[in-house]
Amino acid sequence: MNTRVMIETTWRRRHWLFRLSPGQIWNYLVGAFHLVLKRERVSSFPGVVKIDISPICNLSCTVCVHADPNGNDALERQRFAPGHKMTVEQFRKIIDQIAGKTATVSLYTWGDPMTHPDLDEMCRIAADAGLQVHVSTNFSFGFKEDRLRSIVESGLTHLTVCVDGLSQEKYQKTRVGGRIDRVLHNLRRVAELRKELGREYPKLEMQYIKYQHNLDEVEPARRLAAELGVEQFSDFWGALHNYADREPDQYETLRPKPNQLLPQCYWPHFSMVIKYNGDVIPCCEHRMAAQHMEGGDARVFGNAFETSVAEVWNNEEYQKARRIVSNPEVVNREPELRKHFCDGCFVIFDTEIQKNSRWANRHRWEEVFEMDERGRPRRKPKDVTGLPA
Repeated sequence: MNTRVMIETTWRRRHWLFRLSPGQIWNYLVGAFHLVLKRERVSSFPGVVKIDISPICNLSCTVCVHADPNGNDALERQRFAPGHKMTVEQFRKIIDQIAGKTATVSLYTWGDPMTHPDLDEMCRIAADAGLQVHVSTNFSFGFKEDRLRSIVESGLTHLTVCVDGLSQEKYQKTRVGGRIDRVLHNLRRVAELRKELGREYPKLEMQYIKYQHNLDEVEPARRLAAELGVEQFSDFWGALHNYADREPDQYETLRPKPNQLLPQCYWPHFSMVIKYNGDVIPCCEHRMAAQHMEGGDARVFGNAFETSVAEVWNNEEYQKARRIVSNPEVVNREPELRKHFCDGCFVIFDTEIQKNSRWANRHRWEEVFEMDERGRPRRKPKDVTGLPA
C-alpha cells in the first residue's frame, strides 16, 4: 500500500471525517482491523462508496474516456447515452442499505454529476441519512441563480471544482469544451451564497491540475481561492496520456509484487464503486476505459440492484480482491486469479505501464498534442508521442 498517497488522499478528504457517527467510526475501525489481519471476508461495510450516478459528461477532457477518439479504438468504442442515469429510487435503496455504517458517498467517477437532473435531491437523501456527500465537477455549466442556491442547500458536504487555469487559452488545452469564465462565476456565487445563507457546508475545494503551460497561473489561482473563501486549494501534476493508454492490454505485466506486512491496496477493504446501472467494481483507477466500452473487459463484481450491497461486498470476487492485494504472489499459485479485475494493476504488479504514461512534470503539452482546425486538442501520431494509437 502506498502510504504517502493514502495520507495525501485522506488530507484532501479531511472534511469527510468531521461529522462521523459512532457507528461510522466503529465501521472504519473494524475495516482497519480486517485490513491489518488481511481478512478476505469482512464484517465491516465500505467506508466510502463511489456512486457514478451518470457517466455522462459535458466536456471531452484529453485524459478522459470522453476524449475525442482521434482514431483510438478504445475511445471509439465508448458508449454513453442520455438514459445512462441512476434513478432516485435506485439511489435511495443503496443509501438505505449503507446508512449508519458507510461514512461518505462520492457521486462521480467517469461523468460529471452536475449533468444529472436529480443530483440535488440525491445529495439531500444521502445527507438526511447521515452520510457525508462529495461531488467533483468541472462546473462549466450555465447555471441560473436558483440552481446554484439549490446546490448550496442540498446537504452537499464537499464540493471539488476543477479549475486548471485562469485564462481560456490555457484551460481549454486539457478541459476541452469548457469555459473558465463559467467555472469561476459558479464557484464565486456558490461561495457568496453559502455566506449569505449562513451555511458551513459545502466545504469548497479548488482543484488545480498543473501542466507546463499553466504553471504561471497557479499562484494567482491560489490567491483567488483564498479571496473567495475556498477552504482547500489542491494542486498536482496532470497526465498527458489517456486512461485508455493504461488499460492492462496496452502494457506488459511482469510479475506480482512481493508480499508485505500490510495489503498493498486499501480499496477492497474500504471502498466500493457502483456504476449507474448497479454494476460494482472495486476501484476507479484500473480498467477505466473498459467500463463503458462496447465489448470491453469490465470484470464487474456483481450488481447492487440485483442483490444487496452487503452480498456483493463479501462475494467471491471481493474476497479474491482482498486475497490478491494482501499478497500479490498468490496469483502464481492460483492462475485463475489472472482473470480477476485486479490482475495487471500497477499498484500490486510490476508492470511497464510507465511506457504508456506521460506526466506533465516531465513532458510538455506540445510533445503530445497540437490544435486542430476546430481549435481542439488532437493527439500527435504514435511515432511522435510513443503512446498507443
